[in-house]
Amino acid sequence: MSKYQILLLSVFVLTLHSCQFFQSGDDREVVASVNKHKLFKEQLSANIPEKLTGDDSLSYVRSYIEKWANDKLIMDKAELNLPKSIKNEFDSLSKKYKQELYKKAYLDALVEAQAKTEIDSAAIVSYYEKNKPNFKLNENLMKIRYIKLRKDLQDISKIKKSFKNFSQEDQTYLANKSLEFKSLYLNDSTWVREVDIVKEFSVGTEERFESELFKQNGFVETNLKDTFVFIFIKDRLERNDQAPLSYIEPTVKQVLINKMKLKVSKQIQQEIKEDAIQNNEYKLYE
Repeated sequence: MSKYQILLLSVFVLTLHSCQFFQSGDDREVVASVNKHKLFKEQLSANIPEKLTGDDSLSYVRSYIEKWANDKLIMDKAELNLPKSIKNEFDSLSKKYKQELYKKAYLDALVEAQAKTEIDSAAIVSYYEKNKPNFKLNENLMKIRYIKLRKDLQDISKIKKSFKNFSQEDQTYLANKSLEFKSLYLNDSTWVREVDIVKEFSVGTEERFESELFKQNGFVETNLKDTFVFIFIKDRLERNDQAPLSYIEPTVKQVLINKMKLKVSKQIQQEIKEDAIQNNEYKLYE
């Protein structure tokens, strides 16, 4: 936000206070004021998106100042006219909410630090093995690789052969030609959701792909308009099958973190309290 653009706002600021910028006691430049409240130029500039320029920037600034002014005016009226009992209640709720935010942030940081040392791969595997019946899939998964390529592309036979054989040499060959393909996915060692794969091929043929091509393992070749599609389904799992650890590891880890939060949170709170008593920071009076 340039100084020139902000100066152009002086006419708008006039409706709020006067026709000039003001100087506060700390020498920061003020662009608007409402009663005892002041909006400083640095605050305004910090809230203007960098991508805005020219008229868009000026329009945004006008809207921002108007909203700021309205908020302050309504807040002042509310503080003046609301019953003291309601204001006290709101102040109490605000303090409690702030305390809860501080407490949660602090305890979460402590738990996260402890989780990094205690929740390792061994802990995740152990919990998964002990609770396998609880980890069932709620959707189909597959290990798959595929290539979409133009029908007029050269070396289609060699590409197809390399795709089917898929040796290390073949993978290198396909990777080198990847820019010639419409799209490809070759990471067939990772479980992916069938619905995401179907979506990739949903060009008016979603039902066909889902019911025919994705119900069998091995190599499949098909056409999409001017495109050849090579698909190789390495493995698949159905809904309600045992969920593989490699797929749900983040979920298992989060379960362990949540359990640790409950346990460690109580433990930490007790330790903090005991330390405070020992250091004479916490006292109970008769």
